[in-house]
Amino acid sequence: MSDTKSDNFHLPEGINYECTGCGKCCGGWSVPLTEEDYHRISDIDWAKESDRYIGKALFRELKDYESKGTPYTNAIKEGSDGHCPFLVDNLCFIHSKYGAETKPSICQLFPYSFNKTPSGVYATVSFYSMGAVNNSGKSLIEQRPYLEKKFAEFKKLYPDHEPNWSQIQLSTGFPITWETYLEYESKILSYINDRTMPMEQRFLNASTYLARTLAERRASAAGAAGASTNGSPNNASPPPPAAGASSSSPQLSSAASLNWLDKHLLTGLHKIYFPAKRLGRGEGDFNFYRFIYQVIFQGIIPGTKLQLPGRSYSFEELESMPFPSNEDQEIEDLIYRYFFSRIFGKHYFGAGFGQLTLISGFNHLAIVFALLKLQSKAIAKSRDVGKVSYLDVAAAVRLLEKRMGETNLDGMAAATYETLMHSPRRVARVLAHS
Repeated sequence: MSDTKSDNFHLPEGINYECTGCGKCCGGWSVPLTEEDYHRISDIDWAKESDRYIGKALFRELKDYESKGTPYTNAIKEGSDGHCPFLVDNLCFIHSKYGAETKPSICQLFPYSFNKTPSGVYATVSFYSMGAVNNSGKSLIEQRPYLEKKFAEFKKLYPDHEPNWSQIQLSTGFPITWETYLEYESKILSYINDRTMPMEQRFLNASTYLARTLAERRASAAGAAGASTNGSPNNASPPPPAAGASSSSPQLSSAASLNWLDKHLLTGLHKIYFPAKRLGRGEGDFNFYRFIYQVIFQGIIPGTKLQLPGRSYSFEELESMPFPSNEDQEIEDLIYRYFFSRIFGKHYFGAGFGQLTLISGFNHLAIVFALLKLQSKAIAKSRDVGKVSYLDVAAAVRLLEKRMGETNLDGMAAATYETLMHSPRRVARVLAHS
């Protein structure tokens, strides 16, 4: 896949979107409102529009921690079913009565995503939308004028949105320019787009390429330091190769089994990205101290398991269940589009995700792919079936997309990610045993 460039506005090929009218997007959260949204919508007497709103409190003020750093002041309360109360027969009642321009600003923008970078704005869509999951409708490239209009609305809603891409690094201590990053991204995407091999191997090949690139940077830096100190680069001792930085990519078949830290990392991430219960304040973010408690004080408990509502499954149970991505073209295409979209949209490292380095950000993405597989299998098992279906994967993708967008990484959490997700050997183990 490639991108289309015009006026520094980049759109992905192969990504389509059209609302399917399923109503699934309108649940799982309280819809936030700007002050302007709130007055525009709350000033309408909704009880006169429908008996369903008589005596109902439809709005609430956001708590300080909810509104901090956002343009939002209020929210539409969730209904008893967890959906927006204005969702009627799977359609927006506000839209049907007063038009799209009356809806909350965030709803008018959904599911479009915009990321400003030094080479322009990259636009894609949220895979929380079933329209995006199913690749319904016209390609985003065909919708360019509409997306440019939506980006203008995005800039109005978030006038101070200026992601900081000035500190991007290949690995800690190895800064790279944006132009160099784009060269690396092109190579990463060439691996991810290689349909001749399973997605697991594609991720591993890209991870190994980045490790090899880092080894070359280290060797170059060591050679330059040796030349400066001793007058000749030949006097510099060559550095040890980076883990997994061989000239050819390792194969998944040779990967070792998951170790205890791998399992605790996967368990900790699974609780965040695929929660079995509604998360309280702070529970949706990776917390260093909570993770260390889990590893040290719960590490002695055998049989680490992934939790679903009312069920739990061991890694061994889930690994033994086949995942049909290589035999099911629909599943293969969905997984490919989801991860391509995150890479194209720059939503996995730097200003796009926790200011992670490129290597740790990409390896985190590979580990997330493994978690997606495990979650899809767990969903299928919870239905008491022995085969993963497209709908299982779609449900996992939608929850993952929602949680990835909500999760924050503070400095300590980001440092932990850097430590735990730097090695392609861990990536290989996790990919091989998911």
